[in-house]
Amino acid sequence: MSDTPATPNGDTPPRAKPSRELPVLILIAIVIAFLLRSFVVQVFFIPSSSMEPTLMVNDRIVVEKVTYRFRPVQRGDIVVFESEEVAVDDPAPLLVRAVRGFGQVLGVVPTSARDYVKRVIAIGGDELLIVDGTVFLNGTAVDEPYVVYRDGDAFGPITVPDGALFFMGDNRPNSADSRRSLGSVSEDRVVGRAAAVIWPPGRIHTVTNK
Repeated sequence: MSDTPATPNGDTPPRAKPSRELPVLILIAIVIAFLLRSFVVQVFFIPSSSMEPTLMVNDRIVVEKVTYRFRPVQRGDIVVFESEEVAVDDPAPLLVRAVRGFGQVLGVVPTSARDYVKRVIAIGGDELLIVDGTVFLNGTAVDEPYVVYRDGDAFGPITVPDGALFFMGDNRPNSADSRRSLGSVSEDRVVGRAAAVIWPPGRIHTVTNK
């Protein structure tokens, strides 16, 4: 005898069709996260001490991508940018890349090793000189209260090319930046502006760019 219950008129009820709502909702969430990551906001993991004490190792920062659509990058801004290394095509399928992007939005998947976070020291057309660790821009010494760890480096003078930016880390002795391996970086490599530290909980705060 069948265990399938009968309806009051004796007919066997139709089997319920598997719900398709959950996969669709997951797909929509992934697409939204991908769009947010591409055009609005992204979370980055800080892997090194080059920006200490402003940003610490293991901090997670929110980088917003809207500001620079309305104003240019300014001296003192803390930004994430891509190095000018040759990009390697990602062989992963589109769905895999979308899921990875979703994880990067949440800060649980590492971002590209080509991404750097540094402070903008000079913009295109600036003449830059560093003497005993003090930065001079266009002949004037720059006040840098955010720099705690200094060095006695000398650099320049150079003129930053138009359309390029000169970056340095706040932890001057321990930063691979425009003084060394990176050189001046094209403005179109900028990903966005650091807006806030969101992890760990004890370090949640907005990021000041001055």
